[in-house]
Amino acid sequence: MTDRITALLVHQNSETLAILRGALERQGMRILQAESRAAAKRMLSGLNPAPLVFTDTHLPDGTWADILAVAENAKRPVNVIVVARLVDTRFYVEAIETGAFDFIAPPFNATDLAYVVRSAVDNIAARRATHALAAQTAEKALVVEAQEVDARLTSN
Repeated sequence: MTDRITALLVHQNSETLAILRGALERQGMRILQAESRAAAKRMLSGLNPAPLVFTDTHLPDGTWADILAVAENAKRPVNVIVVARLVDTRFYVEAIETGAFDFIAPPFNATDLAYVVRSAVDNIAARRATHALAAQTAEKALVVEAQEVDARLTSN
């Protein structure tokens, strides 16, 4: 990867995510860590949250579904990838249907992981560009509306 992408890993002493951290760092990613839902919420509530979040299934104060909800409320779009210790097809479907970008389980093959990360990065770049364009369009509409109100007030 040419640009250094930031990923937030949400877990508490998970060996699985510690292994994932090493694999992501080898791909050139910058890694942040949160050990709970509350810590992840603080980290994702800023103006520029990490674009990718990898979350363990269970946290001391919640689950992967709570992290999806936190990410949904971030100021900019965020892709959440659920990391489970075992592959479970029903759980995979549930995670995707609930809004996760993807679901991965060890062992983390470098090629497969690079594909998931690249897909998530490309997707989030497009979503963030759309989000920014929508914000600019809304801001321009407010300016035009304010000018129209101003014109009506000055003509009376």
